[in-house]
Amino acid sequence: MQVLFIRACHLTDKDMSEIVEAMKINTSIRVFDISSNLELSPANLIGSVGEMVAGNRSIEYLGLSKLNVGTNDVLPLFDNIGRFTFNGDVEERLKELKNRDAIVEKNKKLKASKKPEEPVPQLDEIQEITRINSGG
Repeated sequence: MQVLFIRACHLTDKDMSEIVEAMKINTSIRVFDISSNLELSPANLIGSVGEMVAGNRSIEYLGLSKLNVGTNDVLPLFDNIGRFTFNGDVEERLKELKNRDAIVEKNKKLKASKKPEEPVPQLDEIQEITRINSGG
């Protein structure tokens, strides 16, 4: 299963906490939509969803419409989306990037000669993320 729509199902905070625990280990879900579940409290909802996306990077679409959640409520959620902690050595990272680029170039030549291409490793983008809040 890759798509899970639980719209307008009168989910409670307890239901959401159980769903979050299951979603942490189920990495096959790509689309997760809990729109129009007005019984969910915004603070618990954002905390639960943030916890879920921090532990499950496979989610590509997250439906959160009509949940009585304001813009400021979802800001903490952005801290868990798309961030990958880089704990490695910079030199090692540069080596991985060079190796990947070499494979890409090799694949261009292989493609031109109509030979099978080598798989290109997927590397996470590492970007500095700065968010300005009311405190500056």
